[in-house]
Amino acid sequence: MSKENCGLFVDEANKFLQTARRGHRRSAVFNNSMIYHIVCLSIEKYLMGLFAFHNTLPMHNTLTSMIREAAPLVNLPPFLIEEVTAMDNIVNLCDPGAPLETTLTDDQLQGMIMTGEKVRELVNGVVLCAA
Repeated sequence: MSKENCGLFVDEANKFLQTARRGHRRSAVFNNSMIYHIVCLSIEKYLMGLFAFHNTLPMHNTLTSMIREAAPLVNLPPFLIEEVTAMDNIVNLCDPGAPLETTLTDDQLQGMIMTGEKVRELVNGVVLCAA
């Protein structure tokens, strides 16, 4: 992992989050489960950008583990760790037998998009590669 990768991760995260925001308004094309996964991808990419900026790799690949491992790298508010952990607990992506579809309300989804925005603001405020 190197700082050169930082900008790539942040750019990809920005695109995923923008897709989630736009997709949330286009329910004929994106269902809530799809938006959930896109928001999770954006958070993962933001965190990877943070790790790249610090020239390190996370030891684990769940959002919960990644956000906890990122805490020493940045002043991470506990409420943000809790929000990301709650999102991560909705679908177990590491279990090949777990269903990938989930039922989410529009309010839940909007809260998740806002969590993605908070992660974006945090990362953009810390890493120099952020666009």
